[in-house]
Amino acid sequence: MNYYIKRDLQEFGPYSLADLQRYVGTGNILVTDLTRSEGMTEWMPVSSVIGTIPVPSAPRPHGYEPFPEHYPLPPGLHWAVVLLLSVVTCGIFEWIWFFVQASFICKLVPKNQAIVWAVIGMALSMGAGVASVSLGRGHLGHAAPMVAVLRLAGVIFWVVANFSMKSGIEEHYNTAENIGLSLSGAMTFFFNVIYFQYHFDKIRSARLQQGAFVGRV
Repeated sequence: MNYYIKRDLQEFGPYSLADLQRYVGTGNILVTDLTRSEGMTEWMPVSSVIGTIPVPSAPRPHGYEPFPEHYPLPPGLHWAVVLLLSVVTCGIFEWIWFFVQASFICKLVPKNQAIVWAVIGMALSMGAGVASVSLGRGHLGHAAPMVAVLRLAGVIFWVVANFSMKSGIEEHYNTAENIGLSLSGAMTFFFNVIYFQYHFDKIRSARLQQGAFVGRV
C-alpha cells in the first residue's frame, strides 16, 4: 500500500510504508505531517500509520537536497552572471558579491570570520594602491618594498577569507543541512567566489524544486 503526504498546502508521494519509515527516521517527514493511503480521502497524522513500528535511523543522503529546517536560501545570482559582471568591472563586482556570500554564511554560522579577513585584505590592497598613486609609480624609491608587502598581505588575507568561507559553507551543509558537501581547496583558491556561487546555485535550485522534502518520488 502506498501513502501520500500533506504538509501545509503541498502534497507529496506516493510513498511505500518503508519509505515513510525511512523518511521519518531522517527527519524529512514529520510524525505530525498528514498522510492518507491510496483510495482514501481522509487525512490522518503520520504517527497513526507508523504507530509503534521501529523507525530505522538511515544516514542522510548526499547531493544537493537540503533538509527541511527553515534556513534562508543562498544568494540567487547565477554563477555565470557573477563571472561576467566580475570581468566587466575588472574584479570589483567579485569583491561585492563575496561580501553578499559572506553575509549569508554569517547568518548560518555566526562565528565565521570571512568578512573580517576580507575587510582587512581589502584595506591592505587599497592602501597599497593609494600609496602607489600618491608616490607615483616611477618615484616609489624606498617605499616600494612597503607597497609590495601591503599588496602581498592583501592577497594573503583574501585567500584566508575565502578559505574561511569554505569552512563555513562546509560546516553548515554537513551539520544543520547535511548534504555531504565537500569543496575543493584548489577550486577555492583559484575560483573562490564563482566556485561558491556554483554550489549555491545548485543548493538554491534544489530547495526551490524539492520544497521541504528530500527523496521525493
